[in-house]
Amino acid sequence: MRTNYRANSGVQFRMFTDDQLEELFNGTLHVLENVGLEVKHEEAREILKENGAWVDGDLVRLPSYMVKDALAKAPRSFTVYARDGNPEHDIHIGPGRAHFGPGPTCVNFIDVETMERRPYQLSDVPYVAKVVDSLPNIDFCESLGSVDNVPYDLSALYEFAEMFRYTTKPIVAWSFDYYDSNAIHRIAVEESGSQEAFEKRPTYIHYCEPLSPLISTTDSLNKLVFAAEKRIPLIFTPCPLAGGTAPVTPAGIIIQAAAESFMGLTIAQNIQPGLPFIMGGVLSVMDMSSMILAYGAPELSLMMAGHTEFAHYAGLPLWQTGGCTDSKTFDEQAITEGSLSVFFSALTGGDLCHDVGYTESAMTGSVFQLTAMDEAIGYARRITRGIEVNEDTLAVDVINRVGPNGHYLKDEHTRRHYKNEYWLPNLNDRSSFEDWKMMGSKSFKDRTIARVEEILASYEQVPLKDSTEELIEQVLAEGEEWVKEQEE
Repeated sequence: MRTNYRANSGVQFRMFTDDQLEELFNGTLHVLENVGLEVKHEEAREILKENGAWVDGDLVRLPSYMVKDALAKAPRSFTVYARDGNPEHDIHIGPGRAHFGPGPTCVNFIDVETMERRPYQLSDVPYVAKVVDSLPNIDFCESLGSVDNVPYDLSALYEFAEMFRYTTKPIVAWSFDYYDSNAIHRIAVEESGSQEAFEKRPTYIHYCEPLSPLISTTDSLNKLVFAAEKRIPLIFTPCPLAGGTAPVTPAGIIIQAAAESFMGLTIAQNIQPGLPFIMGGVLSVMDMSSMILAYGAPELSLMMAGHTEFAHYAGLPLWQTGGCTDSKTFDEQAITEGSLSVFFSALTGGDLCHDVGYTESAMTGSVFQLTAMDEAIGYARRITRGIEVNEDTLAVDVINRVGPNGHYLKDEHTRRHYKNEYWLPNLNDRSSFEDWKMMGSKSFKDRTIARVEEILASYEQVPLKDSTEELIEQVLAEGEEWVKEQEE
């Protein structure tokens, strides 16, 4: 038996030294204590004031001990569960685990039949959910769009209802405010059986987004307070833009994004100590020629890698970004940008990596990009899993057994290990030129389209409980009436 033997599991990647991480952390505490944030929520300001914050109108400054106390209460590891109880689809948040899924709110969608760009429709949500449910490397579901053909204030509710029907994988749900947050939660609780059952096995995570620079908005905090009171795992993620709504330097944008997340963390942990909390930040640059948030920029991967390392240093999981592109079509740019960002997300161990399937700088969602990135994620996961070193994998006895001029094809060791050691592609082609020609000379794009078609044709739904279906119809009808009342 070895003693004092150090083993590295998987590929190791570091952006910062410990001293640099400490500087970033102290810089974040300085911003929170000396600059402060605007908190546009009276109840949240009162909670913070009662626990030691300095409050001057909307401006709130947090003493360092409050932030450190909140960090100590928030769990680093927790589980979000598949709604049908399938443990293979549970998401275990914890060190060294990177999970991937789509993003929300794209206004356009690539039609699955015509491949034309058009406004996102309610009928598109099942397509996305079915593809997510079927892809082995996509771990959670978001809708890849914001529904255009339902009442605006109910679009997030309609999306959740459709995703909940057509995928059993955990969902990241967004909402506008308290009304749809509550309706979404009622659906999830009905399927779980009770609020207590949901708390033990939560099936979705609630997404909130403050405003950069340094504003915790009323809507985001309404949702945060609701999630904390109902013990719903929570994401609190700003979207600062380097050179626009945040400092242009990567270190500066990380500090600002962390301060914006830590304000939400501190509020949440004072309402519900121990609430699962995921800090975030979609960090990228403002392209100075087009003025867009560049989703395919190398700086996005660089900044997100640094932000992930900072979050883990602070003891929190991170809402990461990957698998997205600025390309307007499903082409080489889309694959290059998406694959490289996926690889960086996997290398850094981003806990939940979203926006897989985003194209056109987050304006258009695509299940074709999502499916192509499933291949890239599998590729990246095999690399980041690394090389296991033990007596069996060293294979010294196997080399001795086969000897010079032998071969390993029929050896028991090969049969036992090759399926686990080899990554086998679903879309990438390794056939000979002759076989490729015989099979129709299909490109990667052709194979991706065919796989999406196959998934949609063969999908088998895992139905919700009858009572959940009845409740969905009820809350949607109530929502339609509520919208009419708001308009009168």
